[in-house]
Amino acid sequence: VATGVVHGRDDAGTPHHGAQVAGFTELADDGSTACGCWIYAGVYGPDGINRANRRSPSGPYGHGWGYAWPCDRRILYNRASADPEGRPWSPGKALVWWDPEAERWVGHDTPDFPADKPPGFVPEAGATGADAHGGDHPFLMHPEGVARLFVPTGLEDGPLPSHFEPLESPLLNPLYDQQSNPPVRWFDRPDNPYADVGDPRFPYVLTTYRLTEHHTAGGMSRFLSRLQELQSTFFAEISPELAAEIGVNEGDWMTIATIRGAVEVRALVTPRMRPLQMDGRTVHQIAIPFHWGHAGPAKGDIANDLIAISGEPNVTIHEAKALTCAALPGRRRRGAELVAWLDALAATRAQVPPDPGAAARPKSQANGDQPKPGGTP
Repeated sequence: VATGVVHGRDDAGTPHHGAQVAGFTELADDGSTACGCWIYAGVYGPDGINRANRRSPSGPYGHGWGYAWPCDRRILYNRASADPEGRPWSPGKALVWWDPEAERWVGHDTPDFPADKPPGFVPEAGATGADAHGGDHPFLMHPEGVARLFVPTGLEDGPLPSHFEPLESPLLNPLYDQQSNPPVRWFDRPDNPYADVGDPRFPYVLTTYRLTEHHTAGGMSRFLSRLQELQSTFFAEISPELAAEIGVNEGDWMTIATIRGAVEVRALVTPRMRPLQMDGRTVHQIAIPFHWGHAGPAKGDIANDLIAISGEPNVTIHEAKALTCAALPGRRRRGAELVAWLDALAATRAQVPPDPGAAARPKSQANGDQPKPGGTP
């Protein structure tokens, strides 16, 4: 019989808590409950079942196979699939609906809404939390309980979405005179240079992505033999057109360089990396996964060596999905030879168009005053 107590004794054998909670709604702010991550509350509940390990799917959304946080809800804000009276907007796309006889929300998914709150519920004056949401307010993670066309508070940029070019781009912003997001954090340092807009030394667009077989930087997956056997080599996806332009074939070594560093990868030539036609010219794309490092059985260069230290204005996530680079055949240089090569690359700065993003960046990062690796002006 399941007691609901999981890992319920400390190192001395003393019981230190009671049954697991069934979900985050049972968590309290009085110290009577504890939870490391609220969205996973209930994955191992008081019935002793590890829901993440279930393999018996049923229904249109696969309930019974694994666990979707929070509370095994497969579609977030699924109350919005029903009209204010609780009836599905579309019978063919129904997720949850109000059952007046059962006085509960029922349906094909776990309701992402208080299950017993009727559609006509009107909160009392002064109510807080979810109790302040009406029965027709499905967005329970928003204080106001409704959808948003824009973010009303808390953002350093916005409130409406807009297009800005990345910090490095081969093209001028086609929509505005402002090249990049004004409040972005550039981190002005001599060892953290940026390529100018349209810099001919770095004509290609570089992006990074994840592989199914690896996790983040690979420290938890490159050491697992089965995973590293499935994806053992740092590679770059390039188009057949780019492969012909730089002179590499499938499986060849190639070097990718930015103004900050260089890595060596194997070429994966694939038609899915299609060249783009932009501003009257061809712009090639290169895509690399970022799971390799210098430890473990599956070693490889580090993608972050190519990427600038930067920060988007709200939570300071660095811009790793769009930058500019050079690509050439062969393995990268080593040691002092690599440093000298990168310095020489930085020193061959060609004339580039005026950078309209210069006004938004620190002075030493502006077009015409680009710091070089090692601090050379």
